[in-house]
Amino acid sequence: MNEIRTVLVVPVESPPLEVIPDMIETRFPVYRQYHYQAMPYYVFLEKEIYKNPGGVLIAGLVSEDDSVSVADIQKTSVSMEKSDSLEPAASLSDNWTPTFMLAKQAVSQLNSEGIKAVLSDNYHRLPIASGNRDANLGNWRNAIEQWYNQSMASVDYRQPGLEHVDAVLEVGIGTYSIFDAQTSLQVLIKLIDPNTRQVIGRISDKTFSVEDAPQTLLHHEAEDFKRLMTKMGSQLVNRGFSDLGLPLKVSGQYIQPYQ
Repeated sequence: MNEIRTVLVVPVESPPLEVIPDMIETRFPVYRQYHYQAMPYYVFLEKEIYKNPGGVLIAGLVSEDDSVSVADIQKTSVSMEKSDSLEPAASLSDNWTPTFMLAKQAVSQLNSEGIKAVLSDNYHRLPIASGNRDANLGNWRNAIEQWYNQSMASVDYRQPGLEHVDAVLEVGIGTYSIFDAQTSLQVLIKLIDPNTRQVIGRISDKTFSVEDAPQTLLHHEAEDFKRLMTKMGSQLVNRGFSDLGLPLKVSGQYIQPYQ
């Protein structure tokens, strides 16, 4: 690869947000009483992926008469359960997906550097079986780690309409949480040669911000949280591009993977 002039930016499926302490204590104050009673919480609460009014997907406890709704996570067909795939981004239009925001940031920054960047109409769906596509964050972490550590792209980008793309940039996230007043975000970026499917560079970077408590950040439409994620994500994407050496104009350059 002599030079990168055109890049296809593909967001990777995001895990649900982890919030500690659980938001159930704010929505359902009587929950605290059960700490002092013999009845275990799982009798009246279930851990689910739910969607707050701002469309943010959160892994947490939900009561039977809760004010939030359990998210309709798209199920995977049997043939796709253990494989990565590209799915229409429009299918997640009802959800606020942080990697979509990061991908847009990446496109904007690359364009400002003189590289023609195009946002994909599809997102990279993680290989998680339908039965494991739940609030167990370990399932999501395993799938993200599997995707990030691959030395060859699991998706074939040699498709009609992409003949003139010099490189593919996949943008994902690892750590994504609010712990009391500390918000953490980890951005994972992979640079791929679409002709050989070889991963020619990868970067992992993370940051945190001590702002407001989750109750404040996620209040109403979660606008404060989204603004904070955009700010943190933009900084990480910019640092990631610098570490990757973009814009890349050195013949045969291989970017050392993040250790």
